Amino acid sequence: METLEKNTERLEVGLKDVLRSPDDAPLIAVLDGYHPADIAEVMERLDDTDSIRVFRILDLVRAAEVLDELDSDTARYLLDNEVPERIASLLDILPADDVAEIVSEVTSGEKQEEILQGLADRAPEDAQDVRELLAFKPGTAGRLMTDRFVSLAPNQSAESAFATLRSFADDAETFNALYVLEGERLVGVLSLRDLLRARPNQRLSELMIRDIVSIPADLDQEEVARLVAKYDFTALPVVLSDGTMAGIVTVDDVVDILEQEQTEDIFKQSAIHAEPGVLNAPYFSAPIWRVVKSRVGWLILLFVAETATSSVLQHFEDELKRVVALSFFIPLLIGTGGNAGSQTVSTIIRAMALKEIRGRDAWRVLLREAGTGLLLGLLLGVIAFVRSMIMGRGLPLSLVVSLTIVAVCAWANTIGSLVPLLATKLKIDPALVSAPLIATLVDATGLIIYLNIAHMILKELH
Repeated sequence: METLEKNTERLEVGLKDVLRSPDDAPLIAVLDGYHPADIAEVMERLDDTDSIRVFRILDLVRAAEVLDELDSDTARYLLDNEVPERIASLLDILPADDVAEIVSEVTSGEKQEEILQGLADRAPEDAQDVRELLAFKPGTAGRLMTDRFVSLAPNQSAESAFATLRSFADDAETFNALYVLEGERLVGVLSLRDLLRARPNQRLSELMIRDIVSIPADLDQEEVARLVAKYDFTALPVVLSDGTMAGIVTVDDVVDILEQEQTEDIFKQSAIHAEPGVLNAPYFSAPIWRVVKSRVGWLILLFVAETATSSVLQHFEDELKRVVALSFFIPLLIGTGGNAGSQTVSTIIRAMALKEIRGRDAWRVLLREAGTGLLLGLLLGVIAFVRSMIMGRGLPLSLVVSLTIVAVCAWANTIGSLVPLLATKLKIDPALVSAPLIATLVDATGLIIYLNIAHMILKELH
């Protein structure tokens, strides 16, 4: 059976081959049968001229689905170069939440208004729904939600509810969760399975769950994803402050959120600014100038910060001249400290994201990580001592190295747990500052610890 990766590769090779010809028939034949997500992935790797040619050859339904899968840069180019009438037709096919995402991510100002007006001329209600979603802050539940949910009344019978379900057959986003409303207020929820098990004349008020897990429209999308994962829901109802049900956020939106948030966190922990054109773009599609722009800021900052390490070395220049062998272990020591700190940072940030650690747990976390670092340091210190002795560096220097390993690991773990907690207290994203700061702090302070221990033990430095 052909893997999905090979499936996409075969499509890319086929497209590049037929795109050399002006004849559209072979192009249509190559595209036949492929999933919109595969077509979108390949289009992102084509040049602009070929990309729009492929887009225009697709029928409206497939083109709309492909547009929904494309990265921001490719989608922006297509919307800027496609005729307004076709854009309106494509957006009219997609759900309002998908249209709002496309319009907000790839357009702005006059172009956004032009697209919305074109949609309004074709489907006024859809355009109004999109405008209402765009009124919510980006990255919140309100921006993600759809109003395509099944609504039932508490006094309906199970038999009557099935008739209502049929009327939603073409419109509802999901049938797994059914929402019971009094007017526009959410009063209960039940599953399709509960409805199937009910007696035909049983009222929904007897079947529904009244203890509802709902979310406000201004809830951050990362918290939305955490709640869906925690409660294993396929959808979460979005409720306004007056109890009115505004829509639902479905699990497919949550998957996209998780991918986006994880990508952002990976970039931040690697000291890379999450540039819009780099964040979710395929590797070869991201322009080099944007890649450079996303990396250079933090690199310059870290470059300047690392001068602290040079200053420490310069301060202890005489000691290093007198015992040259001390310099042999510097990469080992600061590398071990950096690695220990990075492990701690990753562990703490994950625990904070899952709400396993809160601000009140700061002292417990510090003590736990300091103890962990001490034990790790003892284990690594024994290895370092044996290694130094085998190298013939003598007992005093071997003792210096092993004691420094213990101290640096304990210190790196303590700092690695403190920085994310402090960043959160100051309302700074811990993923943004933790890894770069740990590397800088541990390098400089690790050297100070090392050379001060050497001062205390080595006779040559007295």
